[in-house]
Amino acid sequence: MRERAARLSVSWGHRSDHPTGRGTGHPLDERSEGVGSTVGTLNAERLRDWWLGRRYQLLSPIGRGGAGTVFRGMDERLARPVAIKVVDLAGVRPRDIGRFAAEARVLGGLAHPGLVALLDVGADLGPTREPLAYLVMELVEGVTLATMLDRGPLDPGQAADVGQQLAQALDHAHAAGIVHRDVKPANILLSAEPVVSGHIAGPSVTTKLADFGIALGPTAAADETLSDRTRGTASYLSPEQALAQTLGPPSDVYSLGLVLLESLTGVRAYPGGALSSSLARLLATPDVPERLGPRWSSLLRGMTTMVPEARPTASDVAEALRQMRRPALWDRVAARLD
Repeated sequence: MRERAARLSVSWGHRSDHPTGRGTGHPLDERSEGVGSTVGTLNAERLRDWWLGRRYQLLSPIGRGGAGTVFRGMDERLARPVAIKVVDLAGVRPRDIGRFAAEARVLGGLAHPGLVALLDVGADLGPTREPLAYLVMELVEGVTLATMLDRGPLDPGQAADVGQQLAQALDHAHAAGIVHRDVKPANILLSAEPVVSGHIAGPSVTTKLADFGIALGPTAAADETLSDRTRGTASYLSPEQALAQTLGPPSDVYSLGLVLLESLTGVRAYPGGALSSSLARLLATPDVPERLGPRWSSLLRGMTTMVPEARPTASDVAEALRQMRRPALWDRVAARLD
């Protein structure tokens, strides 16, 4: 898969090499909280029911990621639902095309139960013969953590369960030299699996990290620009992201700390507009309520210290949360996922 993604990245970067193949639309109203986002928009309604690669049918838009629009789709060959991220290459800057190709390479080189799996990559023509590139990924049936938190915070046992799975996924990515750079509730997917007597046991709620559209790979730092270093969602940027410094795994750990803090309190540590939110974390560390208890308080303060080298690793976080987890029933979560 990684080799195929690399080959496709070459063709995506040259507009003269039009993709071949016969292809047989609801605009997304999304709040923009990103910093440095430059990818163009896609007419999602026009692509509804369109076919890509004579195999994948686009059914309905379900979100917009760092480098494209995501559709619910159908893999006709295997008769299974999938998620398809599509980007219109017309008028898109070469650097943005490169980011889309980079996501394919990143996902193609990662395999972990806590990461959304890449199934296929390709290029085709749209309804007006516009060049399109696409990633086919597993479809996670459920909700984002952002949707969950709109309805109230998690209890400590649930937050520890979600956090442990995320930390394990990040540890896997970091071991491969990948920094996600946009860990936030909207990129965290929760899916409920076995249901017994209306309740879901803790481990049965699977947590997956999605959208590697702005991830930083092991060979990407050399040509990284100031704008690249500040890409991400303002409320969850690490201090080093806000300062446009070189990023490493501690940046993801900081962002995960803010996500866990919000999961427990129901309140963002750094709300407000992009500029004010980005600057606020440079002036003070987030407020961690004492009511969360000594173990949570110690972990979250360690994860969100301003000094990257002083933060625990993702592996350390996963182990700490494993010890803090308790067998809480996810009945409230099950109701939200229905």
